[in-house]
Amino acid sequence: MKSIAIFILFVGAILIIKSYYEFKYSKVNAPTTVVKYIPISQYEETLSANEQLNEFYKSLFESTQPHLYDAKKI
Repeated sequence: MKSIAIFILFVGAILIIKSYYEFKYSKVNAPTTVVKYIPISQYEETLSANEQLNEFYKSLFESTQPHLYDAKKI
């Protein structure tokens, strides 16, 4: 019974050491993500007249939305 316990302890120690080194080296080899931000004012300047964002999404905010519930029943 002692030999089984020692064997499980040994295997557990090996797995812990293995996972520690995998975690350590996964951070080293991970590619970094570079996010570049373009201010919306500069982005809108590059668009043509028919691609302007305020005209493109105008109907989204000005049109009536479907009623999900009747306000009188609440």
